[in-house]
Amino acid sequence: MESRCRVDQILGIILMVLALVCLVEGFLVWNGMGGTGFMPVIMGGVFAGLSLGLLISWSGKRESSNIPWPSRAVWIQISFIFLAMVFYILLLPWVGYLLGTTILLGALVWNMGRGRISWKFGLIFGVVVSTITYVVFKKWLNMPFPSGFFGI
Repeated sequence: MESRCRVDQILGIILMVLALVCLVEGFLVWNGMGGTGFMPVIMGGVFAGLSLGLLISWSGKRESSNIPWPSRAVWIQISFIFLAMVFYILLLPWVGYLLGTTILLGALVWNMGRGRISWKFGLIFGVVVSTITYVVFKKWLNMPFPSGFFGI
């Protein structure tokens, strides 16, 4: 039980440092609601709240349970997710937010639901979610997104 509390404490401290970095950087580039520093400030606040909750919770008594090491199939899924995120980051400036996010979300949904979810559902999910986030953040909040070769 002691080691579990120690892990939560370390994670809480790491998250709090990341939260403070996000907040400081967000306020350094702040130019109003929906501007450049808007999202880092929001994320910094969320991370700060979560890390504070984690730091407070480790002081309480919790039962420790053994967590099994992930199987090979789970490691393959984790690797797929990691590689998908790397390709997303690298290709986003060229393909743009809408197309890149649609492909990423479609691939992630398909990967996570392998055998239960078709690639068509993943693609539809990707289109719907990327369109909604595009409208909310790009159109309503004026956040800059990469437009890619389509220019949208």
